[in-house]
Amino acid sequence: MAVSAAWSKRFALVTAGVLVALGFPAASAPSPTASRVAGELDAEIQLVTAGPGTLTISPAENAPKADCEVDAQQYQVDESECVHHYTAGTRVLLTATPKDKRHSFIGWSDFKCANSSPSCTLTLAAGTQYVTARFSPVTLRISHGQGKFDPVTVTPKAARTCAFDDDSPCEYPAGTIVTLRRGHASSGYFWVGACDGNRAGKLDADVCTLRLQSNELVGAGYKDPGEIPPALGSGIVVALGGSGRGTVTGGVINGRRTLACGKRCSISGLQRTDYVRLKAVASRGSHFYRWSDFSRQSTRVVGLGYTTRIRATFFRN
Repeated sequence: MAVSAAWSKRFALVTAGVLVALGFPAASAPSPTASRVAGELDAEIQLVTAGPGTLTISPAENAPKADCEVDAQQYQVDESECVHHYTAGTRVLLTATPKDKRHSFIGWSDFKCANSSPSCTLTLAAGTQYVTARFSPVTLRISHGQGKFDPVTVTPKAARTCAFDDDSPCEYPAGTIVTLRRGHASSGYFWVGACDGNRAGKLDADVCTLRLQSNELVGAGYKDPGEIPPALGSGIVVALGGSGRGTVTGGVINGRRTLACGKRCSISGLQRTDYVRLKAVASRGSHFYRWSDFSRQSTRVVGLGYTTRIRATFFRN
């Protein structure tokens, strides 16, 4: 298996104000129009593509439209194409376009968007909203650090010959559960990425298991998650609906943030590598029906690489 070079920090130069950032794409300076109404721009939307494709938003913050593309936690365009600010109540049109005929659009991270349609119109509320357009198949790459995990084995095998590196990433259908197993443990070095059970992107275990919902880069044998491209920010909104009554509780796995929902609740300031455990409990005289992604398990774990908004439905008995 080829060894990928460690992530090298880069300079990003933004013209309007000369902002220099190390390692992270710098956000563009606000336009004069945005500056005049800064107090009114209380709705933020952060876009992500999961898999090969483009997510177009119209209108964009400072243009008729903008095309967002993200690959394995890295913006493939300027960050300002993916992060936009509006006055609450603004309606935006989102359009998902697969990269080519080999790839397909398979859904959204937001239950307000119909998975059967590559277009979605949203009315934005105050606060930050995260929306992902998902495509399939997706890719997996492995970057090898100084901790000697080799040999690293991956199951299941990819359908096509590949090397899990930048030049030859391996493709899997979106939703495939893959298992990475290290041949040797290395003290002080970890798996880095969206491994199930990770803590802030870091996992010390022989096995890293993850569900491939997007193009993923996993670090094998690193001290710190920042040694590979850092995970993008994320969050989750939980809503309750239906004719019945109930509650949803939960929290971030291996974290301290918790949820306790009446009709709606949210956690922000998370990362896309985080997992959240949710539990739906019906009140007397009601029963839990299902989640908005059609799961009927009342207690479950969701990854923020897959879902950023979810609804629990309760009905009267």
